[in-house]
Amino acid sequence: MMEPQPKELIDQVTDLPTVPLLLQRMRQQLATHGYLSVLSINVMQSGQVERVTGWKAFDAIVRDVGRFLASIKTLHLRREDFVSEVMISGNAFVVLLAAPRRAQQIDLADLQAVRDRLAGKLRHFLARRLPPEISERFTCCVGASLVRNEPEMRPERLVYRALDDAQADSVEERRRAAQRHIVELRDVLTAGLVRSVYQPIVNLERPDVLGWEALSRPTGGTFENIEQLFKAAYEDQSIWTLERLCREKAMEGLGSLGPGELLFLNVEPDSIDDPQFRSPQMLRMLEQAQLSPDRVVLEMTEHASVRDFTAFRQTLTYFRSLGFRLAIDDMGSGYSALASVAEIQPEFIKIDMSLIREVDVRPLKRELVDTIARFARRTGIQVIAEGIETARELEVLVELDVPLGQGYLFARPSAPPPQPDLALLSHRSKRPGPQTPQGPGPHTP
Repeated sequence: MMEPQPKELIDQVTDLPTVPLLLQRMRQQLATHGYLSVLSINVMQSGQVERVTGWKAFDAIVRDVGRFLASIKTLHLRREDFVSEVMISGNAFVVLLAAPRRAQQIDLADLQAVRDRLAGKLRHFLARRLPPEISERFTCCVGASLVRNEPEMRPERLVYRALDDAQADSVEERRRAAQRHIVELRDVLTAGLVRSVYQPIVNLERPDVLGWEALSRPTGGTFENIEQLFKAAYEDQSIWTLERLCREKAMEGLGSLGPGELLFLNVEPDSIDDPQFRSPQMLRMLEQAQLSPDRVVLEMTEHASVRDFTAFRQTLTYFRSLGFRLAIDDMGSGYSALASVAEIQPEFIKIDMSLIREVDVRPLKRELVDTIARFARRTGIQVIAEGIETARELEVLVELDVPLGQGYLFARPSAPPPQPDLALLSHRSKRPGPQTPQGPGPHTP
């Protein structure tokens, strides 16, 4: 059990000891055992994460990581190991490993094995703690260093060498992992190892289907989800190639749509500038799938950054002139949504599942959904509630006059497109449902 520490030496976000206590412990271990074995844990992020989550939510994530590191001592580390929070690069933590019980000092191979186990546990923790679109913007790297005492060198220099070496090892591990992912990504792109599944978007006021969202899934490499694949594509600057592959697979597996049904295609804003996306080849692909542009909705996530809205609007005007419609995904999961709605002027906005989950028991969520729905009705935008999982969530959304929805309550994504369960909607009156605008909507810039 760690002894009580002065309050001023404890980090206010993570509740962990800070650098002064760490350095003191390292000097003691160096003097007693003649060596230092250190792990450096770096939770790195892209520049967009805090903007999307907000600084309070980001601090909560950092706090959870610190508590997780402290909690795993009895399971994967030892009570004698010392966990500290340090701000070396981004959000960094250090574990000072105590001397082994049966050996004079830890072996480098054993230290690296501990490093790899801890890295795996941390990645798993972040994947469970955060939604995919956020967790995949974090890179959790663990580095290790083993420094032996050198009598002619000051202890402070050895202490800082151990910290620097562990930090450098974590950065190198990040580079190696990124390189492995890029090699696997190129194999995926070459072999076309992506498939599409489809989830229905249903009218909540009458039991029928508005359209289908095509969702991409990796089928090769060690990628656990599509977010990891896109992260590697951005690092490799091959996002256009991956987007082309995803569009091709979405068209291939769709089959025939019902009368008036739409296809929702996820599009990264960066891909709007892809010349192939704007070429006749795209229209030929739609023709082969027996689709016209006015039956395709380009769905853009607010998590992606638009650097030049003026040029972006000009490109969107071109797509609208062909008949495509636009949707903003994940409304309510970040801070850029209102600006995106004003600039893009979409025909559809999709309320993020984080707001829909437990909307029946969380009054604040209900008020937020109600506000979005009323805003959309006044501006002529169609609202789609994502992630509906319970009958009670559905009831509340209908009470709030949210016209469209999708989620596991109706069907899980699958291929070919599944038959949705509309039993919960069948008893509702057949009053007119949300009208689907034909061609470019009233928001055309």
